[in-house]
Amino acid sequence: MSFTGHPVTLTQAQNLAWMHQQPPPSTAREAVSRLQEALRLCQEALEAGQLVAAQTLLEDAQLQSLVALKVFEIHPEQALQRALARLKAGTAKRAFHIYADRVEVRVGGELRGEWTLCSQHDYEAALRLAHELGCQVVHEEACQLGLFDTLRLERQDAGVAC
Repeated sequence: MSFTGHPVTLTQAQNLAWMHQQPPPSTAREAVSRLQEALRLCQEALEAGQLVAAQTLLEDAQLQSLVALKVFEIHPEQALQRALARLKAGTAKRAFHIYADRVEVRVGGELRGEWTLCSQHDYEAALRLAHELGCQVVHEEACQLGLFDTLRLERQDAGVAC
């Protein structure tokens, strides 16, 4: 294993990072604290506008992450695969389907809830909530802007109050 030249696997990188810890962390709490400190320094450099320093500190934090995984006895390649699987499964399958008069929340295609939209404010609140929950937004009808004025007029003509 070397630091330069040939690519190394995550496991090899983890072992190298572990060997160069002075001293290695003795507990999981200590390993996570070192990771947090590396990220804090990265954040400070970024806020100070020191982009190159922030990038270097982020790379150091990546090594601290590998060390923390070792303390937890987690295989880094397997951890990466599991994290990527969670990423794919979690975000792509949750969606707010917004219709002219309602919002449907679907998880994996299954309807989990819905509510009526009565105003532009309701529509905007639904968009904010979808964003906060990390859900995809699917507009099921082409015209959303100005739509609620039309709906309100149609409902008033029909004598329906929202």
